[in-house]
Amino acid sequence: MSASASASASASARPSSSDVAEQCARHVLHELISTEQQYVEDLVSGIERYSQIFSPLPSLPVGLVGQQHVLLPYVTQIVKLHRYKLLPLMLQHRHQLELLFERWYALIDQDFFNCYVLFAASQRASLQLYYKHELYFKQRLQIQLGDPLGIRSFLLKPVQRVTKYPLLLSRFIQAFYEHRQLISKRVFEVACRLETRLRELLERANQSDQLNDIKHFNALSILNEASFITVGEFQLNDGRLRRSYSCKLFAFNTCLIYTESKGRKQLLRGNFLLPDVCFVALSKSFLLCNKQRECEFLCQPAVLQKWETIVRQLLDQEPGPASIDRSGQHVQQQQRDAISRTTWYALH
Repeated sequence: MSASASASASASARPSSSDVAEQCARHVLHELISTEQQYVEDLVSGIERYSQIFSPLPSLPVGLVGQQHVLLPYVTQIVKLHRYKLLPLMLQHRHQLELLFERWYALIDQDFFNCYVLFAASQRASLQLYYKHELYFKQRLQIQLGDPLGIRSFLLKPVQRVTKYPLLLSRFIQAFYEHRQLISKRVFEVACRLETRLRELLERANQSDQLNDIKHFNALSILNEASFITVGEFQLNDGRLRRSYSCKLFAFNTCLIYTESKGRKQLLRGNFLLPDVCFVALSKSFLLCNKQRECEFLCQPAVLQKWETIVRQLLDQEPGPASIDRSGQHVQQQQRDAISRTTWYALH
């Protein structure tokens, strides 16, 4: 055999980067897929089991009538996401990790995982309803239906699952790093991007609960019209009220809402609808202003840079009048009207 033929045979026998990536992370991949399958099964069986609570109306406590959407908020959407999108994606591309991670990232980027933010924002009301009728749930589920864990355990599963994803991705990244000389840089980069986006999703979900601290404010009315981005704490110089106070600034993809901190409660003080807002960076603060109001948010340079990036990105994504059609303008106006109504009721 010639030297060139021998080299060619050796090259063809050498495993590809994709094969190496799969082999070095096979234990993590197996755990990811097997736990995903179990998660889907648990969600499906849980919905079937706990929907039975609401069927025998004569024995149902008055406080639970018509409250299935409060007790089990957005669980149906979460089931659909995992049963029909994420799990099939994992099974289809289990031998193509780069493609799996890219398409998983795309699902998050397209806001399919926003149901977790909605679920987290709704969980406080869900658990309050559970504790109010805890005795009924224990008698009905743990005794009559033979469910030793109960519905409270079920309500924690989505949060536990979305917390697990970044940890699993970190293990993938560690395995790739240990075999970095055999794995393409692209696989490593895609895994890192996905891990970062999953951590951002988890942070958004955790922070969304703070919307429930705003007095006389229907958080879900906003969340059903706009995507929650993040929240920050500042000392605010309020030009309209002519005083300074501790505040929280909540960023959505369609508006910015600011509140005054009163202990654990938040009082809504105003909002800026996008794109009708101007951002001005100063040395140790930034201004948000429009024709009606001007607010100065005091902060450290690193926080200033973070919020400048956030607001600039929100303004850049906002389509101008010339770049959207009439239907797009109509939907956008409906969202703004809904947000204006929600904030108006909280302010008056």
